[in-house]
Amino acid sequence: MKTIYYPLFLSMSIMPVGVLWADVEDADNQIETQGIEVIQVTARKRTESLQEIPDAVTAFSESDIESARIEQVNDFINLTPNVIFRKTFRAGASFITMRGITGTQQGLPPVTYVVDGVQVGSADFINQDMGEIERIEVLRGPQGALYGAGAMAGAINVITKAPTEELSGKIKVQYAEGNDKTVSGYISGGVSENIFGLVSVGARKSDGLIDSSNGDDLDFNDTKRIKTRWQYLGDEFSTDLRLGYAKYEQGAVMQDLLAKGEEFATAQHADLDDFSGSGPERSFIGNENQTFKDASLKLDYDFDDMTLTWISSYQDAEQDLLGDLDWSAANIFLQDLVDNFDVTSHEVKLTSSNDSDLRWLAGAYYQKRNGLNQLRIRLEPTVGVVGDSIFDQIDVKEDTIKAVFAQVNYDITDKLELTLAARYDQVDYQSTRFKTPKQQEVVPLPNSNGQLQNTLTQSDNSFQPKVSLSYDINNDSMIYATYANGFRPGFYNSGNLTKAETTQNFEIGGKSTWWNNRIQLNGALFYIDYSEQQLSFIIATAPFRQTSNIDQTEIRGLELETIVMLTDDLRFNAAWGYTDSKVKDTGQRAPATPKYTLNLGLNYEKELGRDWLFNTRLDYRAQGNFFLGSTQEPLEVGAKQFVNLTAALEWQDWRFTVYGENITDEYTTTNASYVNGLLGTVTGIIRAYTPGRQIGASVEYKF
Repeated sequence: MKTIYYPLFLSMSIMPVGVLWADVEDADNQIETQGIEVIQVTARKRTESLQEIPDAVTAFSESDIESARIEQVNDFINLTPNVIFRKTFRAGASFITMRGITGTQQGLPPVTYVVDGVQVGSADFINQDMGEIERIEVLRGPQGALYGAGAMAGAINVITKAPTEELSGKIKVQYAEGNDKTVSGYISGGVSENIFGLVSVGARKSDGLIDSSNGDDLDFNDTKRIKTRWQYLGDEFSTDLRLGYAKYEQGAVMQDLLAKGEEFATAQHADLDDFSGSGPERSFIGNENQTFKDASLKLDYDFDDMTLTWISSYQDAEQDLLGDLDWSAANIFLQDLVDNFDVTSHEVKLTSSNDSDLRWLAGAYYQKRNGLNQLRIRLEPTVGVVGDSIFDQIDVKEDTIKAVFAQVNYDITDKLELTLAARYDQVDYQSTRFKTPKQQEVVPLPNSNGQLQNTLTQSDNSFQPKVSLSYDINNDSMIYATYANGFRPGFYNSGNLTKAETTQNFEIGGKSTWWNNRIQLNGALFYIDYSEQQLSFIIATAPFRQTSNIDQTEIRGLELETIVMLTDDLRFNAAWGYTDSKVKDTGQRAPATPKYTLNLGLNYEKELGRDWLFNTRLDYRAQGNFFLGSTQEPLEVGAKQFVNLTAALEWQDWRFTVYGENITDEYTTTNASYVNGLLGTVTGIIRAYTPGRQIGASVEYKF
C-alpha cells in the first residue's frame, strides 16, 4: 500500500484537546450564545423544521458537508445509522442497505435518490461526484407514499447549491495519496434582475490505492464533470433548470480470488477479513467508461393558497467495461459489458400553503426507462490482448411507472397532528433477448409459465398507504407513531424474472431538544414484515447471474441520534443503529445487514483572532458483521471500525485543510460470491473490498 508520514497532521488535529476540557468545565457558567443549527428540510415535499416532522431523518447542512468533507454518497452514508454502502466490481454496481433492505443488480435501489426534486432512474446514477451541495436529507423508513416505487427502505433527498444574486464562487485544489489530484470550483451570480445562474466544474486524476500483485494500479480514476443550474424567480412564477455532464474512466474488476481450486471444498471457512496477500492477480487491467447526461426543468406557479409544480427530467447513462473474467494472472477470458440507460420522467403536483391547520398535496408521476444490458465473453489470446467473442448475451429492456399520490396533514389540536398519505403505482416492464449486438435476431426465452416468448412482459401494482400521528409534549419534544406499506417492483435480470417485494412497517419515535437547544436527542423503534426479498448472485453457467426471492423476513430495530453543544466551540454527535433481520423459515440473518452501526464525532471550531479560524473534526464509525452470498451458503464479513480526521485553517476567503480518511488503515469486504467451475476454469470466491488509508490536503479560495 502507498503510505506517507503524517505526524504533523496528527499533532495539528490533537493540539486543541487540552483547551477543550477546560471549555467544557466552564460551559455551565457561560451565557448561552449559540445552540444547535436549526435545519429546514423538504422531506415531506414542503419546507419544515427537521425536529417537527414525524420521520426518522438525518440531515447534513452546508457546514456539516464542508467539515466532514462530503464529496460522494458513501461519505454521508457512513455518518448515518442503520445504513451501509457497498461498491462491487464497478462503480455503477453499488448497493445501499437501509434498515435491513438492500439492493440487487439491475433492480431499483431500495432507497429513492432525489436531486432537487428529480428522482434518479437507476442505481447507476447514484455513485457520482456530488458537486456543490447545500443540504442532504436521509429519510429512513418507507417513503413510497410520496416518493413512489423503490422507496420501501427510505429516501435520500439532495439539494444542490442555489445560484446567488451577487457574484460568488470557489476554486479548490486537492492532493492525496495515490497521486490523487483534484481541481474543482464554481461561479455564481445574477445575469438580470430575476435570472440567476451557477456553473460547477471538476476534474480528478488518480492512480488509486489498490494495486495488483504485479504493482499495477487497479482503482485508477480520471473524471471530468460540469453542472449548471439556472433560476428565474418572479413574484408568482419561477423556473429551475439543471444541466449536467460527467465522464469517468476508472478501474474496474478489482476483485481478488480466494479459496481457489482445491481450497474451495472448505470455502465457507475462507477468511474474508484476511488482506495479507500481495493484491489481486491480473493479466488484464479492468477499465470502465461512464458518461452521464442529465437535464431537468422545474416550473412553479404560486396561487394565493397553493403552488402548482411541474418537473420534467431526462437522464442518460452510457457504460462499458472490459476486464478479466478469470481473476488471475493467466490469459484466459475477458468480460465485455455494456450497461446503458435513458430515463424520462414527469411529475405534476399541487401543494397547499403551510399557514393552515389542514395542509395537503396531490400529484401524478410518470417515468419511462429504456435499458441495454450486454455481456460478451472474449478470449485473451496473449496477456493484455482482446480476442474474439465466444458468448453474446444482449438484453433490451423497457420499464414504465405511472403513479398518483396525495398527502394530508391535519392539526387535530395545537399539539396533535394526523398525517394521511397514499400512492398507487402501476409498473410495466419487459425484456427482449438478442443473439448479437446488432439486435437483428431475437432469442426466445421462457416466461413464468415455461412458454417461449420473443419478449418477456410483466406488470406489478401497489397501493401504498401511510398513517402517522404525532404529539407535541411541549415546544421542544414530540412523539409519533407510523404505519406504512412499502413496495419495490420486480425486474428482469439476464432474462430471469424477480418478483416484486413488499413491506408492512410499524414505527414509534420521538424527537427532543434540551438545555436551550444545546442538546438534541432523537430515537425510533421499528418493525418490518418483509415479503419476497429480492436477491441476485453469480452462477457458473449462462446466463451467469441468477435472481430469487426470500419468502418472508422479519426485521426489528432501533435508532438513537444525539447532538450536544458542549461549548459554543465544541460539538459532539453520536448515532447508534441496531437491526435484527432474520429469514422466517430458517432463522438465518438476511444478507448485507450489519447488526449494528455506531457513529461518534467531535467538531471543534475556534476563532483565533486576526481573521483566523481553526476547525478540526474527528469521526468514528463501527459496524457489525454481516453476511453475503446466498442464504444457503452465506459468507461472513467481520465487524469493522473506521476513523476519519480533518483539520482546517481559514483566513479571510482562504481555507487550508489536511485530512485522513480511514486513518487506521482498515479494509473490509463489500461483496463476495461463490464461483464453482465458471466457464470450466474458475473456482473460488470473488471478493471486492475497500481501499485503505488516504492522507491528503487541499487549498480553496472563495469569493
